[in-house]
Amino acid sequence: MGKTQMLVSDLDLPQSIMDKWQRLVNALAQLMGVPAAIIMKYEDPYLEAIITSENEGNPIPKNYKETIFDKYCEITIKRKKMHEVPNAYKDPIHKNKPGLEENKLISYLGFPLEWPTGDVFGTICVLDKKERNFSEKKKNLMKEMKVAVDAHLELIFNNETLRRAQEKIKEQRDNLKLLTSTVRHEIANNLTFIYGFLQMKQEDSELSNEIIETLMPHIQSILDSIEHIEELKELFTRESSLREINPRNIIEQIKKEYSQPIEIEGTCNVLADDYLDLLLKELIRNAFKHTNTKKIDISLCEDDNSATIKIQDFGPGLPEEIVKSHFQNPTQNRKLKGLTIIEKIMDRYGGKIIYSKNDKGALFELIWDKHIDK
Repeated sequence: MGKTQMLVSDLDLPQSIMDKWQRLVNALAQLMGVPAAIIMKYEDPYLEAIITSENEGNPIPKNYKETIFDKYCEITIKRKKMHEVPNAYKDPIHKNKPGLEENKLISYLGFPLEWPTGDVFGTICVLDKKERNFSEKKKNLMKEMKVAVDAHLELIFNNETLRRAQEKIKEQRDNLKLLTSTVRHEIANNLTFIYGFLQMKQEDSELSNEIIETLMPHIQSILDSIEHIEELKELFTRESSLREINPRNIIEQIKKEYSQPIEIEGTCNVLADDYLDLLLKELIRNAFKHTNTKKIDISLCEDDNSATIKIQDFGPGLPEEIVKSHFQNPTQNRKLKGLTIIEKIMDRYGGKIIYSKNDKGALFELIWDKHIDK
């Protein structure tokens, strides 16, 4: 209980909620026909009138504070249930209540207010200067008022719980990013050194070509994987802010990086962000690297319903295990990390990627549905 008490005692009451409570208490005083309706906050050993009805003749000012001992609300809080005093002068518990002669508030009806943890926040109560036997109808009315205030307390508590959880997740994510970044750089630096060392030994003929040719692709693959981890990390953590982009301009720039022919036809506009450049680079790079194609044809088109980019290579197509892991059984471990990045980026855009094999080679289609709101 200690932890929850610490939590609820630290919670701030938003002004918007306080304003609602003020209107509620004003209405309560009017409907119950009493000079004083109050929301009391309990902070051991004090009770504070944080909300008090604004009607004429209310003897309890806002922020009035008193110790809880021998007060009406003490029993309400201790018993955690409705407490009624028709006439304090006739009540053996309250007939000697301090302050009774000053404010003359001899009748009382109060309900406990509770946080969702079960901790008591305080009370909602009404008081009168004359003997009152409140009807069941009025008791039920006041009970509904208590339920409304409890609902606000639950909302405040849940909002604070969510905020703290988000802060904790952010802290954990930042720590994880720092850890992965440190490990990634350490591994990359060591592998780069080994890669350079092997190249030097190859030039000096100190190691056989067979050993070097066996090791070098594995080292390069690990270095590529580290680069992809960085790209995926950014992709998962950055918020998407999409805008209309013409991908042809990006493809024209990528084309300059390759000596192999890349034919471009048509144009279209798509909703994307800066990751569109990475997506197209990965798709073109994978085509040249994994299908041994001599050239690539790219066509762009759009209509009222969708925009499509088609990338056609002229190689043998993707290996069967890659097709299965990405397109036929996506629950399997992905075989091609670059293609995983492409899939995640298209998910970000609300689009889809389709792979097929035709008489020319492999065909990738990137499709944006214009009717999906992003």
